[in-house]
Amino acid sequence: MGYIDIHCHLLPGVDDGSSGMDETLSMLHIAAENGISDMIFTPHYKQGRVGTPREAIGSMLQEVRKAAREEGIGIRIYPGTEIYYNSALEEKLESGWLATMNDTEYVLVEFSPFETFPYIRNAMDDIFSLGYRPILAHVERYQCMLSSVDNVRVLHHMGCQIQVNAGSVAGDYGFKVKHFLKKLLKEQLVHYVGTDAHNCDSRKPAMEKCAETIRKICNPEYADQLLFENARTYLLDSR
Repeated sequence: MGYIDIHCHLLPGVDDGSSGMDETLSMLHIAAENGISDMIFTPHYKQGRVGTPREAIGSMLQEVRKAAREEGIGIRIYPGTEIYYNSALEEKLESGWLATMNDTEYVLVEFSPFETFPYIRNAMDDIFSLGYRPILAHVERYQCMLSSVDNVRVLHHMGCQIQVNAGSVAGDYGFKVKHFLKKLLKEQLVHYVGTDAHNCDSRKPAMEKCAETIRKICNPEYADQLLFENARTYLLDSR
């Protein structure tokens, strides 16, 4: 069983991630070399700026899977979206236009790094009220979370799930971020790791260094939950 990456931008040519099929395949090779066996492709959705409909994501994933098989890449690939929250999401979700995480009730949601905590908390309440379950993307990017672990605790208590980026755990974004995430991991406030990969260089789908760090910080049971079991339980096998 390999690592499960629940957040990456490998769908070719739709956002600021992979520029085309060749880059997608190169990124998949890197992911395989890093021990990743399953990936949820999560292209950006920002209302009025960028977005790919669920049906189009499904068709493109079929092409990627076929090309990956021809390259001998055995990674399993699933649909998803990284949704930039706005108050008009209901129609896009209810109509099925937006792809949820592998067609489950879980949705990956992001905000401005400088958004206030009350706004984020109320947005999560809104998503719950629509019948979906929010996963907060890259919690370490939000100033209101970095400044107060209590805010993460509040979201966790509400039932929100928390995702962190592999590079942040590994220390690629500085001591402050790594120290913050160490606190979250020690309190077991995190549910998933994602690479948030966008390319083959500065933001590649690398997981090994992160996994080593997690295994140093966390007990073996919780480490396995972060790297494999939570994603399989809630997102891959729950349909």
